[in-house]
Amino acid sequence: MPYIYNLYSSENLGFSNSYHIQTDLPPHKFRAIMMEFRRGEKGSTETFIKYMKEQFSDSFQLFEYDDVVQWEADQENSAILAHLLDQNGANLDDLT
Repeated sequence: MPYIYNLYSSENLGFSNSYHIQTDLPPHKFRAIMMEFRRGEKGSTETFIKYMKEQFSDSFQLFEYDDVVQWEADQENSAILAHLLDQNGANLDDLT
């Protein structure tokens, strides 16, 4: 099951960048990795993202904000279409 996490890098409490990450790591594992990374003072948010890409390349995906919004909309639209087709006893192949 994919999860989406939002990370923000800040300069003096102002946001300079935002990152939206999709991965199969559940929240408790993601937080544990992040806390260990911070505890080791291994660098910036960008360094953390690079580490995650290297370690979890199978399920790691980085999104821009608009990509996340579009992805969620696509998921919702697919679920609505599947529900409507199910109600009518049709399937997607019947429509093409």
